[in-house]
Amino acid sequence: MNPTTATCIQSALDEIYRGQTNVAVKAKEVDLSLAELKELFNQYVLNHPICSSDWENDIELSWPWV
Repeated sequence: MNPTTATCIQSALDEIYRGQTNVAVKAKEVDLSLAELKELFNQYVLNHPICSSDWENDIELSWPWV
């Protein structure tokens, strides 16, 4: 995997994690199957546990509030 692709996938995972986009949309954008991106996202979530203080400082609106 080239660095540009890895950066795009990482960016997609970040956006999905923050609820700013749809998994199927990002799978098409980064040229992965939906199943592949879902698996990568599952691993991403396991490596990035949610801390309650993360949400306290979040002031950006995301779907469905936008």
